[in-house]
Amino acid sequence: MAEKDRFTLQDDLPKEDPWKDDLLGFAPFAERLSKVIGSIDAPNGYVIGLHGEWGSGKTTALNFVRAFLRKNNQEVESGEKRIDIIEFRPWIVSGHQDLIAAFLKVVSEHLASTKAKWLARQGKRLLRLFKATSDPLIDSAATLAMTMDPSVGVASHAVAAAAKKPLSAAIDKFLEDPSAQTAYEHLKKALSKRGKRFLVVIDDLDRLQNEEIRSIMQMVKTVGRLPNVTYILAYDRAIVWNALDTPERIGPRFAEKIVQQEVELPQPSKHSLLVMLDAEIAFLPYTSPASLRWHYILQDGVRRWVRHPRDVFRLANAVKFSWPALKGEIDPQDLLAMEGLSLFDVTAFNWVRWNRDFLFGEGRFFMSTDENRKAFVNELQEKLPSERREQVLRLLAVLFPSKSKLFEGKYTSLQEANSEVVRRRGIGCEAGYDTYFALHPSPDAIPKTIIDEMMANLGDEEALVSAFELFVCKNNRQGEPMIGQLLQELQFRFQSRDHVAPTQAMLDSIFRVGEPILRIKRTGRMILTSPRSEVSYLVAQLLRNWGAEEGGKHLNAAFEKSKSPAFSADIFVARAHEFGVMKPASQLPPLIGVEDLRALGEKLLPLIEEAAEDGTLANAPFFWAILPAWKYLGGVHKARCWVSAGVD
Repeated sequence: MAEKDRFTLQDDLPKEDPWKDDLLGFAPFAERLSKVIGSIDAPNGYVIGLHGEWGSGKTTALNFVRAFLRKNNQEVESGEKRIDIIEFRPWIVSGHQDLIAAFLKVVSEHLASTKAKWLARQGKRLLRLFKATSDPLIDSAATLAMTMDPSVGVASHAVAAAAKKPLSAAIDKFLEDPSAQTAYEHLKKALSKRGKRFLVVIDDLDRLQNEEIRSIMQMVKTVGRLPNVTYILAYDRAIVWNALDTPERIGPRFAEKIVQQEVELPQPSKHSLLVMLDAEIAFLPYTSPASLRWHYILQDGVRRWVRHPRDVFRLANAVKFSWPALKGEIDPQDLLAMEGLSLFDVTAFNWVRWNRDFLFGEGRFFMSTDENRKAFVNELQEKLPSERREQVLRLLAVLFPSKSKLFEGKYTSLQEANSEVVRRRGIGCEAGYDTYFALHPSPDAIPKTIIDEMMANLGDEEALVSAFELFVCKNNRQGEPMIGQLLQELQFRFQSRDHVAPTQAMLDSIFRVGEPILRIKRTGRMILTSPRSEVSYLVAQLLRNWGAEEGGKHLNAAFEKSKSPAFSADIFVARAHEFGVMKPASQLPPLIGVEDLRALGEKLLPLIEEAAEDGTLANAPFFWAILPAWKYLGGVHKARCWVSAGVD
C-alpha cells in the first residue's frame, strides 16, 4: 500500500502544550484558571470541580493548567509562591486497593521526592546529613497510608527509601502509634508549618465505579482536606452526582459540601471542531463540497454529531477504516454520512441496513402502494428521538432521493435524479449500498474505478474497447448481462451536469463492440432494459452532447470505419425514425442533420451489399433493422433476392 493511502487512527490523546496544541481554544481558560489557583490562600484546603461531558477535552484543559503553573513556578523567585503539583489517577488503581490509602501513598511519595530533589540541590554534605534524619511530614503521610491499608506498606518501600528511613522503622512507628487520626493531625501540622502550597489533580473521576466515586469524594471531604492543598477534580457532573445520590442523601446537595467552586469547561466552537475534522479527513476527495446536498449532510449530520473532540476522532477514525477498502467505489460524502449515522444515529443506521428491499423497491415492496410505504416510514419515525427526528429524516432523504417524499413529505429539501446518484456511486443506488455494507465492491456492480478510468481515457480507443469487452460476456449473480449496466452508467456520466465532452474514440469503440452487444439474448425480465437499447441510448446521448452539426460529422466518421452492417443499420434506423421517414416515427427531435442522414445511408448500403455477397450477412444477429434500411436505401430488388436465396 502506498504511503499516501495509509492513515493514522487517532487515539484521542490529550494535548500537552497550550502554546502549540490549542486547537480548541482552551488555553485562555486554562491560563485564567491557573492564575486563580496561584492566587488562592487555602489554609484549610480548597476544592475546585471542573465539569465537562465525556470526550469534551477535560484532560487537555488540565494539562494546559499544569503547563501554565509550571511556567509560573520557573518565573517566581520565592518558594512560597510556587505550587507543587500532585497527580492522582484513581482509575489506574481502581479495584485493586483502597483508593484513600493509594492517594495518601501518592502524596507521601511526592513529598519524599520533593525533599530529595531539594537536598540534591544543597550538595552532597546535606544529603549525607539527611541520611540520619527523618521528615515528619513524609512519615505522617506514609503512616496514614498504612493505617488506611496496611498492604500499601509493601508498595510504599519507595516512600521510606526516599525519606532515607528503613521500611521496618516506618512499620514500627505505625505499630507504636496506630491511630489514623493522630497521623492525620501530624500531617496537617507539618503541611501548615512548611507553608508550601500544593495542587492535587484528580482526573477522570467519572471513570470509576459508583462506590469508588463516593470513596474519593469522601476522602476529599475528610482526610483530604489539608492545609495549603487545593484540589481540582475533573468529572462529568451527571455521572458523579448520580453516584453520590443514595436513599440517605441527595447527590447534588452532598456534592455542594465537597466542591467549593465548580467551573464549566468551555464548549469548543463548532468551527474549531470542524477544522479538526477537516484536517483528519482531508484525504477524502470532496467532488462538490459546495453542493446543496453537502450542505444538508453538514447541517443535519456532521454539525449535529460533532459536539466534542472525541466525536471528531471517532468519526474520522471510522472513515479512515472504511476508505481504503472503498476508495473510488463510493461517494465520499455519502461514506462520511453513513459512518456518522452508524456512530451517532444508530436507530436510523440499523433501519437502513435491514431495509434494502424498501429502499430499492424490491421484494414485498416491488408492487407496494404509497400508503404502505408511508406507513413503513412512520414506524421508523416513531423510533427516532423527537428532538432530532426531523434532521435524521432529512438526511435520509438526501442519501436516498428516490424515497425523499416518503421521508420528508410533499415538499422535499433536495431532488436528485437517479442518474446522478448512480454516477457518483451514492449510497442511494444499489451498487453504492451493497459496496458500503460489504466493505467491498459488489460483484453485481460495475466497479466505479473502471468507469472512472474509461472517462479518464476517452481518447484511447483500444483501452475503451478492452473495458467494453471485459463485460460483454459477463453476467451478474442473477444471470443478467453486466454490459447493459456499464452502458447505462456511461450514459449517466455523459448526461450529468458536468457536461462531459464525448470523443470520436468513444463512439468508434462502441461501434467495434456493437454487434457482440446485439447478440446478447434478453433475460426475459420485464423491468430490465436490453443491452441493445442501452447501447442505442448511449450513442444518442453522445450525439446530443455534440449537437446536430458536430454529431453528424462524428457519426459519419464512425460509419466510415464500421465493419458491422447489423449495428450500423440499427443506428441508422434509429436516426431515420427521428425524421419520420421510416415507421414507426420517433417522438424525439433529430440528433443529426438530414444531409448527415443521407451520407450515413451512402456508407451503409455498400456495407450491407458487400456482406450479402461474401455470405457474412447471414450471420447477423437479426435482420429487422438491416432489411428496412436496405429497402429504404434503394436496394429493394437485391434485398428480395438475398432473402429468397436464404429461404431456398
